[in-house]
Amino acid sequence: MRGSLRATGNLLALDLGEVKRLHTESGPRLARYVVVVRAGELRACSRAGTNRYGPLLLRHGLPPGEVLAYTTTADTLDFEIAGREVRVGGVAIYPDRPPEFVTTPYYAWVEEGDG
Repeated sequence: MRGSLRATGNLLALDLGEVKRLHTESGPRLARYVVVVRAGELRACSRAGTNRYGPLLLRHGLPPGEVLAYTTTADTLDFEIAGREVRVGGVAIYPDRPPEFVTTPYYAWVEEGDG
């Protein structure tokens, strides 16, 4: 996988390099960026066009139509990278392949055959 990770006090963004088919706890999604936004309350994943974070994403140079957005109450600078997994709050992102098992309530991974 080619991509990049960027974190600020309000946002963690994983760039997958191109639009990929993702498997999430809410079903399949298409996105280039998986973003975790620090917020006052938790919400499940959503397309950026259907949530209130579009202006924040644009300020960070992220096109809202290519973003899968999650929220967390945790500090987005307090993320962990374990192997090929990026985790912040209750969100885990697996950019290369599905995990053996999921340990967080919210997750996304690139579906096999789309890498």
